[in-house]
Amino acid sequence: MKSHYVSFTAPNQAVLAEEEISPDDLGPGEALIRAECSIVSSGTEGAGFTDLVREMPNLQNLQLGYPRRTGYGHLGEVVAVGPEVDNVKPGDRVLTFARHQEYAIARVARGKPTDDPRRRMQPFALHVPRDVPGTRAVGTRMAGVAITALRSSTVQAGDRVVVIGLGLVGNFAAQLFQIAGARVLGLDVSAKRVEVARACGIEEVHDSSRGDPVAAVREWSGDGGGAEIVVEAIGRSELVMQAVEMTRRFGETILLGSPRARVTTDVTPMLTRIHILAIRVIGALEWTYPVPEDSERARVTIERNYKDILGWIRDGRLRVDPLISHVMSPRDCQEAYDGLTNRKDEYTAVVFDWRALG
Repeated sequence: MKSHYVSFTAPNQAVLAEEEISPDDLGPGEALIRAECSIVSSGTEGAGFTDLVREMPNLQNLQLGYPRRTGYGHLGEVVAVGPEVDNVKPGDRVLTFARHQEYAIARVARGKPTDDPRRRMQPFALHVPRDVPGTRAVGTRMAGVAITALRSSTVQAGDRVVVIGLGLVGNFAAQLFQIAGARVLGLDVSAKRVEVARACGIEEVHDSSRGDPVAAVREWSGDGGGAEIVVEAIGRSELVMQAVEMTRRFGETILLGSPRARVTTDVTPMLTRIHILAIRVIGALEWTYPVPEDSERARVTIERNYKDILGWIRDGRLRVDPLISHVMSPRDCQEAYDGLTNRKDEYTAVVFDWRALG
């Protein structure tokens, strides 16, 4: 059968390409899934779209040539399963780490590893009830990135938490810290993102373009000391330095965003503050946790995180709808990535509706 997929063919160029795919291609641990919708990660995918990814100091395991497939949040219906698959069956609605693809071959269970770049992913499949709208359910994928900040922290109910950046991941992080009982302040330079954050129930927000954000955080803290936890959710190195300035004595600065662009600056003031105030700097990468829920001696797993998140979305405790600014046909992928890159106030999050292909 013919299947469409999103591909980057050059910097700042996205196309909807086509290939042949068949259930006969399924290997151990794999399933063929017909797409309902998929969500764009504006940070990770945006770096691939603009080729910013090439500036990252650690280029291991990154696909740097063209064309590049993209995406990692895919919701659809299982069409067929390969050998050694007993956790899903045809007709199941599942969220996987498959790319933006009409018919995706996804690893849903442990099986023999493959070198095929289309299928080089962690084995994972989250069953999604039919009563959860697709555009909400697929948000679980990006909230799964955001929850790493919460799980990496030592947050206690009543702690003061600052989240720098209220894009898709930062917004979810702020909501999740509120669910955990923290007092949260969300920061962004975009009035639109601040507005969306309020619509998502983030109770305290601040436009960072208005004055000194460090001074604003210290005033907000009540005693001038700053926050117990500060999350940098964008991936800009200069904002990590700012986050440290916002963090109080014995506090935690959490790097949720992936730093990519190189920055040359004097880091001694930041390191001195970390040293003198005993601040902990914590990397919060999702893939530092095991995937399967039954991982031995693992308190936190990706599967557990996703089940929790989907439940909170279903119950209305974690809000997705205000964040999704555009539901688009995959045929409009160039417009989608252009918007996310160059019109950030207008494009807060994009979901591709694969049913629009007809």
